[in-house]
Amino acid sequence: MQQEHDFFDLGGHSLALVDLVTRFTGTYGFPVALSRLAGNPTLKGHLEVVCDARDGHTASVQADLPAVLRADSVLPPEIKPSGAKMQRISDADTILLTGTTGFLGAFLLSTILETTSAQVVCLVRFADLSRDNYSAGVARIRKNLLDLGLWNDSILDRIEVIPSNLARKRFGLSPEGFEDLASRVQVIIHSAATVNLVYPYAAMQGANIFGTREILRLACRGGATVHHISTNGVLPPSVEGWSEDAMLDVDEVPEKLIDGYGQTKWVAEQLVLEAAKRGLPARIYRPGTISGHSVSGSSNTYDLLNALIVESLQLGHAPDIEGWYAEMTPVDFVSKAITSLADLVDTDQRIFHLGDPSPVPTKDIFGILGELGYPTEPLGWDEWVGMWEEKRGSSKGDNIFTVDILRRGMPTVDFLKWVTVLKDPATEPALAKTGLQRPKIDNKLFETYTRHFCARGWLPRAPRRTQTNGVAKHSKRGPLAGRVAVVTGASSGIGAAVATALAREGAHVAIAARRTEALEDLKNKLSSSGSRVLVQKTDVTDRKQVESLMQTATEKLGPVDILVSCAGVMYYTMMANVHMEEWERTVDVNCKGLLHCLSSTVPSMLSRGGGHIVAISSDAGRKVFPGLGVYSASKFFVEATLQSLRLETAGSGLRVTSVQPGNTATDLLSMSTDAEAIKKYGEPTGAKVLHPEEVASAIIYALRQPAHVAVNEVLIEPRDEPI
Repeated sequence: MQQEHDFFDLGGHSLALVDLVTRFTGTYGFPVALSRLAGNPTLKGHLEVVCDARDGHTASVQADLPAVLRADSVLPPEIKPSGAKMQRISDADTILLTGTTGFLGAFLLSTILETTSAQVVCLVRFADLSRDNYSAGVARIRKNLLDLGLWNDSILDRIEVIPSNLARKRFGLSPEGFEDLASRVQVIIHSAATVNLVYPYAAMQGANIFGTREILRLACRGGATVHHISTNGVLPPSVEGWSEDAMLDVDEVPEKLIDGYGQTKWVAEQLVLEAAKRGLPARIYRPGTISGHSVSGSSNTYDLLNALIVESLQLGHAPDIEGWYAEMTPVDFVSKAITSLADLVDTDQRIFHLGDPSPVPTKDIFGILGELGYPTEPLGWDEWVGMWEEKRGSSKGDNIFTVDILRRGMPTVDFLKWVTVLKDPATEPALAKTGLQRPKIDNKLFETYTRHFCARGWLPRAPRRTQTNGVAKHSKRGPLAGRVAVVTGASSGIGAAVATALAREGAHVAIAARRTEALEDLKNKLSSSGSRVLVQKTDVTDRKQVESLMQTATEKLGPVDILVSCAGVMYYTMMANVHMEEWERTVDVNCKGLLHCLSSTVPSMLSRGGGHIVAISSDAGRKVFPGLGVYSASKFFVEATLQSLRLETAGSGLRVTSVQPGNTATDLLSMSTDAEAIKKYGEPTGAKVLHPEEVASAIIYALRQPAHVAVNEVLIEPRDEPI
């Protein structure tokens, strides 16, 4: 979530007093007396006045917190929708996203860009909105996404950056700007918040409560659907866990929620629920502790659990605390869960729990880390803190995130044992409809995390590889080494040959077809290549199966870099003989199958600024052959589709290759049942035909070219059978 930091930008000595009063009242939510500023006309004097005003405001709020909570939980009566309906995120043209300069917000942006075609409006916080902050806002988003491995310059084509401030009315926008935004946005994902477990309620009231109120005001003006990102901190600690319907009464909040952050998020939930009662389509998502990406390992550099793990590995000793659990959920699961649930409209569920319902004891975590080559000895908490302060905390000049986090405030044992577990009896069935599975907290995940820690310079060495079966060796070199490829129709023929060639080149390959036994045989043959090979039964005529294939490949191998669409059928039929079943099957596999593959891969590739689409067409896609009329038509469709994709995505980094084989030695001919057509047009000519491996070599040639080189079409035929 978006991190906020108190600071006082006085603009040198030239800032007008009236502007200063306005800025602090609007930005930080507390008034500053003009007379007191005028009586202290120095930079130091202004700072003292502002600090006194802030401290006085905080004291007054905290002194009567129950009454303040009640008052803040009341949604103004004018915030009321008119005929708003739940909007699927996948149908939205424009999505408003807050918190893109934070950890979860960055991954939400990436997931939205990958899974939708919407334009994304990003609100970016600035204290001074009198300046032109657009470029600075873009730079902040870019810096954050670069650090997390998510940025590419093509993102600029899909986002609109609006400098703003959640703590101000209308986010600090003009009435006209606010109305314009309301008229354009169909879906809002509100992820931004001031996150600090030390600050009191008053210090976060502006961004977390007033900001949510203004989000609801905007949504009601335009009838937008709201997805509000909350926290497990709205509920008290409990290892047994809370279900989605758990909610504290207002009188319990000051006593049972000890930090201001949880208190402000509790109030924000009340505002969202009240707006929902008034007819606004709105949902609440409660994450728990969010950990790094399950595939890339990209982690939040401000995470306390990461800091404690890393520092324990550096010391060779881990805190021995009974009842300390690692409640953690990979950020990619959280972002995908939110966007997937945001596409479900057939549910009345208001609150969804995304935290880990079964957290792991930290002793088990350190056991896993020991297997990865990071052994630690258990040590009592006080002894651990003393050792850390002596060996790590007292060192000078080390710019290490994990050290700095603990220097700012070492947690107590009680704090570490406070865990709020979120049970998900209502959320789990809803997620099951989306096909999304929660990643396991196991050796594989921590191998990914510790490798990323090493890459950040937090650990002195990479983890030991504990798995040998299916894990890539690093002896391969070349442009395809380590790339992730998906090959459909891989059970035989050209598909099997392409998968073999890709694995030989060092690519990790997901092989898909309807015949899993043949796929498993192929996987066994490729086991010596050193590449990871994933088998998934897939019928390309079923869009859900294709989407599942791409999702599984991404989760287990990484983002898909290469798609080779080989699945296809070919029937010799006379037009006059009307073999409707074979004609329809040709259209379903050759045409719809390709579209399903493209829809499941192209958006992700475009969001990452690169990728390579290869589709098996045919020389029959350039010339109609008698006896193959419908087949030729299907391949003309393939050619037109690929040409359009190539033209529309020029400049995006995507490459599109059509491979047009002539007569190849595969089992396609055996599919035909029209004896007349086979006799008349399907008999061998006597020419030596192509082998699947020869077609695969042509595909590898196209894939190996430098990024700026596009091999758009490959016509490969038997020498003696030219078209």
